[in-house]
Amino acid sequence: MTLTSKFSRKGLFSDLVLYLLTALAMVTIGTVSRRGLIVTVVIVGIVLAIAVAIWLFRLKVIIVSEQEIEVRRAILPSSKHYYRFAEFDSFLLYQSGKTEYLYLLRQGQRVLKLSSDIYENYEELKNALSIIGGETWGVDAARAVDSVFSKKHLLAVSFLFLFVLIGLAVPVSDYFEKGYVRGSSLGIGLVVALFFLFLVIVALYPYKYLTIWRGNLEVKYLLWPFKVKYYSLEDFDFSLEIITKHQHDKKESLWLIRNGKLAVDIPQSVYSNYDALKHAIGIVPSDTIEMSMIQALPYYFGKTFRI
Repeated sequence: MTLTSKFSRKGLFSDLVLYLLTALAMVTIGTVSRRGLIVTVVIVGIVLAIAVAIWLFRLKVIIVSEQEIEVRRAILPSSKHYYRFAEFDSFLLYQSGKTEYLYLLRQGQRVLKLSSDIYENYEELKNALSIIGGETWGVDAARAVDSVFSKKHLLAVSFLFLFVLIGLAVPVSDYFEKGYVRGSSLGIGLVVALFFLFLVIVALYPYKYLTIWRGNLEVKYLLWPFKVKYYSLEDFDFSLEIITKHQHDKKESLWLIRNGKLAVDIPQSVYSNYDALKHAIGIVPSDTIEMSMIQALPYYFGKTFRI
């Protein structure tokens, strides 16, 4: 029996509306001057077109048959990829608000993703793919496991950086329009650029290149590539599973504690192979704690855990 995925019109429409509202919010920043508005509309239009193209390219038609999965690009039906059920180690279910996600894992990395928002017959697909099983792991403990950054999270950071460019475009457009830069345009542009540059740095701060191999952990920070830390997994006192509450969403992170303080944090949103990293570290979390971003902040600055 063959099962073919069906797209949900409601889910697709809500994604497009979100893109358009984001674009409109960004355009309002460039209304300081006529030239600023033109420059902003051009920049936002290009980025919006790229974002929609990427979104369309990532839409997949899933065809499930006996022991095989066929994946086609919605806008490139001739582009096909076939997977055998035996290639996957396990599947993972993740709930975010009212949306449920099904991930198929290979070597601990999330290879295929299905969303209940995008697919109308999501439940049927989930039942058909659940034969893969969720217990076995294909991560070889004798082989190094390297972190893989989430493309979705990087795309969100790139949108923040776009606001930085828009802020800089305000005084530049003022100069081309009037031949000089007004103090108000310079001030607004710098405030916008510096504010969103700060947000970009904050968003990139958790990015670390992680390598786990034979009981050791190597940590290299993206923002400070020359800063490398080495740990033995035996150095850590314990680990915690932290659930960070953000409006209606919840984000999971693995915190490794050393000498009672946070030594290494591994956010699920940053790494596409989060489950492989968590499995390779092999330190079973001693507790699961829910906290807000504000409550979590002091631990990044050295607050001691008292459990």
